[in-house]
Amino acid sequence: MSNSGKLRIGILGIQGAFQEHKVALLKAHEAAKCDDLSNWTLDIVDVRSRGDVTDDLDGLILPGGESTTMSLFLKREGLDTVLREWMAKRRRVTWGTCAGMILLAENIEHQKEGGQSQLGGLHVTVSRNYFGRQVDSFEADVTVSSNTLTGSCEDDETCRGVFIRAPAVISVDDPRVKVIGSLTFTDRQQSVRSVIVAVQEENILATAFHPELTDDTRWHRHFLEMVKQNKTSI
Repeated sequence: MSNSGKLRIGILGIQGAFQEHKVALLKAHEAAKCDDLSNWTLDIVDVRSRGDVTDDLDGLILPGGESTTMSLFLKREGLDTVLREWMAKRRRVTWGTCAGMILLAENIEHQKEGGQSQLGGLHVTVSRNYFGRQVDSFEADVTVSSNTLTGSCEDDETCRGVFIRAPAVISVDDPRVKVIGSLTFTDRQQSVRSVIVAVQEENILATAFHPELTDDTRWHRHFLEMVKQNKTSI
């Protein structure tokens, strides 16, 4: 088992804040200079075509955007099949934010007419635009399960979540799925409910919000740790 090497991360670069994800990854890696992650060099590449999905890619981020448009692009370019095969091989680590969560979900509620293709792999049911339209976008504190982000917290911790036409997980459909983030939300009828906004199923991570649009790099650090652990276990 190697304790050093290279982590090659791909970011789907067709829509959304892919540049912000890159910046956040670099900041998270730099902040880890005092521990084992600092022994690994970080290589970040854009993924826009089938040829970008190479065997030496260790992790992938699917950023936000418009999920239907993204799924149509992936299907037209043949990227959907290639990415499914890449994800299945060695159970590679994949993280979807907002629209990326929708692409990873096995089941989608409130799809557009005719449905949409998805990558799948994450055994949850997701509701598109759960919190409303663009004008209903908001920021709020997300309660995160203990040890998810820092590895040292005994109690639940919080992070700031940016929700832009965000989805939510309305059901967990497999016991392997862990709920790692939730939000207390008051809807227009003034009903208060706890909503699932972050989950992890083995090597698949999904957040309904946008950590890349905040200064908090703990989610990107968690993703890099997942990639490192997966690579060293092979």
